[in-house]
Amino acid sequence: MVGKMESWGNWLLCGELGQGGFGKVHHWRHRSGGQEIATKHIKDLNSLSADQQIKLSERWNQEYNWTREFQQLPHIVAGVILDEVDPAFRDFLNGRHIAKLPVIVLEYCNGGDMRKRLLSPENANGLVEFEVREILGALRLAVYFLHSKCGVCHRDLKPDNIVIHRGSDGKKVYKLTDFGLARGTPDKTMLQSVVGTRNYFAPEVVESGIYNKAVDYWSLGIIAYEVAIGELPFIPHQTPKNIIMSLLKKPRDIIAITEDPADPSRFRNHKHLPNEHHLSRPWADKFTQWLRVSLDSDQKRRGQVASDEVQSVPVVFSSLDQLLQMKVLTIFAVNSSKRLEYAVTDDMTKECLMRDIARDTKMAVEDIYLVLPTFHPHKKITPSTKPIDLYVEEWRDTSKDTRKWTKRSIPPVMVYVFQGKGTEYSVPEPVFSTLMLNCNGSKFKSEERWLLKRLALDMHFVISKEQANVEMFLSGINEHALELEDEIIASPYKDIINKQLLTTACVFNQLEKLRTEANAESPSIQLNDSAEWERLKTSYQVITDSANKLLAHFDSCFREARNKVNATKQLLQDYGEKDIFNVNGFQRRYLRNGGSISLGEFREAVKEFGKTYQKLQNDGPLVKEAKMIDTLHLHFATGRLAVPTAIEKFEQIKSDISKLLLEMLKSAASPPTISSMPPISISAPPPAVLQLSDEMRRLTVNTMHPSSDPFDSISTYNVIAEAELINQMLEAEMEVDSV
Repeated sequence: MVGKMESWGNWLLCGELGQGGFGKVHHWRHRSGGQEIATKHIKDLNSLSADQQIKLSERWNQEYNWTREFQQLPHIVAGVILDEVDPAFRDFLNGRHIAKLPVIVLEYCNGGDMRKRLLSPENANGLVEFEVREILGALRLAVYFLHSKCGVCHRDLKPDNIVIHRGSDGKKVYKLTDFGLARGTPDKTMLQSVVGTRNYFAPEVVESGIYNKAVDYWSLGIIAYEVAIGELPFIPHQTPKNIIMSLLKKPRDIIAITEDPADPSRFRNHKHLPNEHHLSRPWADKFTQWLRVSLDSDQKRRGQVASDEVQSVPVVFSSLDQLLQMKVLTIFAVNSSKRLEYAVTDDMTKECLMRDIARDTKMAVEDIYLVLPTFHPHKKITPSTKPIDLYVEEWRDTSKDTRKWTKRSIPPVMVYVFQGKGTEYSVPEPVFSTLMLNCNGSKFKSEERWLLKRLALDMHFVISKEQANVEMFLSGINEHALELEDEIIASPYKDIINKQLLTTACVFNQLEKLRTEANAESPSIQLNDSAEWERLKTSYQVITDSANKLLAHFDSCFREARNKVNATKQLLQDYGEKDIFNVNGFQRRYLRNGGSISLGEFREAVKEFGKTYQKLQNDGPLVKEAKMIDTLHLHFATGRLAVPTAIEKFEQIKSDISKLLLEMLKSAASPPTISSMPPISISAPPPAVLQLSDEMRRLTVNTMHPSSDPFDSISTYNVIAEAELINQMLEAEMEVDSV
């Protein structure tokens, strides 16, 4: 630099974004327009020889030209052409730059780079699956574009050269940058030079220096492993010689090599991923198969083209495309505190999913009860529901930083599973790595730096997983309580019982009034059914009392469900948000800046974890609360099952009223002679029997609001034939109620 960089004109210098061996990057913001850019400058040429300076200048101009060409692809950082935006500012930057090379001006990405993301303590065991997928998808498009459209091999793929831009909606876009080592790769041309960054370049780069664009596939595989696991796959703590010798000898299906804790000079080959990661089981299996392709030491096999493709697409890309298209349904089985994941397709049936759940939880298929999180787009599980309906694309990103940035509450899983019958709960014991088990013994003495760092990562995974299990368990029982509350609110049982009470009470009361007035004002009618009437009154009182108890039962269930919703919300705050396993404290103490843990600190951390775990299982209210919700659900179901019996009793009461009314009218089978009957007044009210008939007709039409107009006194003696009509009305009412 000619001088110290400072703000200029409308451009505010916000600070330095980073620097490497020969360059640094500055961040600028336009004062009025708000546009943000990044400028890349050479910081030192004096330490280079003349030949090195020439080579650097060539690569710099190459990168400058390419960045100005990459304007459209969203996953490659585009150059900003200041010639069009602010030529005076361009001249200012170039005028203060050394070696007469143009300053490289790039779009600004506000999320930093992937190296910074991986160094965040919360990502010590790798990123969540969603982010791993997004990164690989972005790199696949960017690298393929460079290879096929630009004829460029990047040659320096690494997390440092993947930058992140977060939009206003909180979504992150990953972009490839830094083309200082990029070089054209015409077909059938081999590159000859040792370039790249240690741990990311392919074996052939060091072995022979003769290679092709398949070196980028190797680097892509290394990055994929690192972002998924949190560590590099091939003994990164060893000398370059040991690394390259191990890579050249490794079988093609080996995806990682680690030191032997008992003997650091001896190495172990691994065909599978370690257990300490955040990937779903079905995706991790396919991901492992893909890593065996991208991390094949033979560059010919690594770079082979898919034979069944219409276009000439490398196998490493075609298989990655299939991997990224996989849809994984996430489930938490609450009774066994077990997270389940299943790859789902459009043609997968619900029966198939239920069999898989039964197999993995040891529950009977008929006992499996599914609960959807609040705001699940599928709303409700029906007999026609398919597993693909339960998959929610928007809920894949469960990372803490995304939840914090977007301020959205994303469920930890897409479905919760409960055991419909019984309230048995079991919690699996924590799974410790072999390294943890060995180091927890008093005889283990090694203090190797790489080992203690790995030990810290393993311990962090255990406590993080248990914390996540607690949060999933509490979220599950909270959703169970919420669903029960909604089920009670939406249930028609109270309305059904209230309707039966109202209609039956109206008919019974009017019949009682009719009998009273008949006895008082029409002594010619002989009612010889006192015993039947008393039995009817007793039955009516019994069913009324039972119905009112049933209503009280449903009200009690609703109140308790509301209480359980509040109680589980509080538990979620107490045990989830308050970090009972002290994950955040562990991160701050042992994982910042690639930290490690001593054997003594590790053993103490194991003791503290054990105490918290045992206290939670033995004395904690989590399972107790879950069982109470199960009992409440069963209690509500018992009341629900009693409703048909109550309706049957109401129908019996109505039948008894019909029979008794018919007997009353039959008692008037020998009416007085016409000459002895009082004259019928046209203005007189209709006979009470006909009023009852009319009332029953109205009840049948609109039973929600039955009439309760009082009967007039019996002033006329009327038609016995009305008995059949009244009986039909009662029967019609019973048919309506029983539908």
